[in-house]
Amino acid sequence: MKRGRRQRRRRTSHTVLLALGVFLLAFITCMVVTFWMRGAVPDTLIQYTLGAGGVEALVLAAIRVSKVVSGQQSEEREENEDAGLDPHF
Repeated sequence: MKRGRRQRRRRTSHTVLLALGVFLLAFITCMVVTFWMRGAVPDTLIQYTLGAGGVEALVLAAIRVSKVVSGQQSEEREENEDAGLDPHF
C-alpha cells in the first residue's frame, strides 16, 4: 500500500449535490430574511425552486441506479482498485 496522499477522482454527481446543497442553504436563508423583513414570502418561487432541486436529486439517483443495474459500477470499482484509488469514492 502506498503511503501519502491518494488521488481521488471527484465525481460529477458529488459536485452537483454539493452545489445543490449550498444553493438551497443560501436560498432558504434568503427566504427567512425576506420573511423577517416583509412578513411574507413568495410561496410560488419557493415551491418551484425546491421542486427543481428535488427533480435534480431524483435524476441523479436514477442515473446511479441505472449504472448499478447495468453493471457499470462494478467495472469502475475494478478500474479504481487497479489504479490504487479508493473504490468508495
